[in-house]
Amino acid sequence: MSASHALEGAPVGADVSGLGVCIVGMHYAPETTGNAPYTTAMANALHAAGADVHVITGVPHYPQWAVLDDRYRRGLSWQEELDGVRVHRYRHAVPSTPDLLGRSRMELSFGALAAAAVARDRSDVIIAVTPMLSGLTAAVIGRHGRPVGVLVQDLTGNGATQSGAAGRTVARAVGSAEYALLRQADRVGVIAPRFAEILVGEGIRRERIADLPNFTHIEPQRISRGAAREALGWPRSRALALHTGNIGMKQGLETVVEAARLSSQSADPVDFMIVGDGNQRARLEDLGSGIDALHFVDPLDAANYPYALAAADVLVLNERPGMVEMSLPSKLTSYVASQRPIVAAVEPTSITAEVLRHSGAAHIVAAGDPAGLLRATREVIGDPQLRARLVNAGMQLLESTYSAARAYERYRAFAASLGELTASRRSGDRC
Repeated sequence: MSASHALEGAPVGADVSGLGVCIVGMHYAPETTGNAPYTTAMANALHAAGADVHVITGVPHYPQWAVLDDRYRRGLSWQEELDGVRVHRYRHAVPSTPDLLGRSRMELSFGALAAAAVARDRSDVIIAVTPMLSGLTAAVIGRHGRPVGVLVQDLTGNGATQSGAAGRTVARAVGSAEYALLRQADRVGVIAPRFAEILVGEGIRRERIADLPNFTHIEPQRISRGAAREALGWPRSRALALHTGNIGMKQGLETVVEAARLSSQSADPVDFMIVGDGNQRARLEDLGSGIDALHFVDPLDAANYPYALAAADVLVLNERPGMVEMSLPSKLTSYVASQRPIVAAVEPTSITAEVLRHSGAAHIVAAGDPAGLLRATREVIGDPQLRARLVNAGMQLLESTYSAARAYERYRAFAASLGELTASRRSGDRC
């Protein structure tokens, strides 16, 4: 039996009307990558269902690791309303180099402000979003007897080791703190079943864990590759393998750079394009200097991103070697909606490989193997039957797991289960 399941007492379509929900997490709209679209969608889904939603969040800075919006360059806090949701933003440190020290400063500064804000909040329930542990810490500190739920997008301790961001001793300490905080939560939502297995092994009670997979937050463009490239002004002459999203350590995009180098040396090159930004982009641009089959493109807005996916012959999902039990890339939900085949260069025992192997939605090769990535990309481009099989499997994964409608139902059920705890505790207080 799976360690993750729908929460008892919170059926699909559960009623959250009138429920006060405080969501605390550093990333929110207008950020368009990483966790922000899902946190934003959860808030909007609960608001649309009649909940009174209050979001405590940070200043937009990801994936550029810089505050680019002039509205947030001065001041400490801002009150906004986005799509009917009350949003309080707090100014935290934003490191230009998001190493261990920089990230620690960011977490501490946001956590201190968020904890005070959660304590002042009068919502019935609190939902924190990780991997930023500052939000979870703020929820636990400021709860004052209210039920706390957590949506686990990544495992921070595992990520600190597997992404190379920290040594084993530091990562073990971070992981221990993370699991201790999660054990204090009343409900824990996970985006992949393997997360549930890990958390059960760390003492989180099985009955408190629920499946909360992410979903596609884009409206795909059903147009030809040529038409999509023309809309974006991209060249149409060569086959294109596209990677999108954050350009950080855990993506291990050196493999894509080297695959492009090998491709450029061949008689029939495939272009590799990396769309996005992050703390490793400048280094990778230096590494790939002079490779004519390699292209970097700045992050695209919500209107143009679907065109980029439609422009690709192959979508690339690449992870750093050693990435096993940290995360499931959020780009996967958009990839499967695009009706383009996926090539995944990942560890064979990773969470990502497990999901893709079970669904059949990607052609999988080993992480850290540029020649293997290029070979797999060529195989997919050259085999119409393989392309069709991958696309069909991706669409089935979308319909069964990653549809927005199913995700909204799960968000409501999760919040309703916390609301029932609130009602139960208030009833007990009256007895």
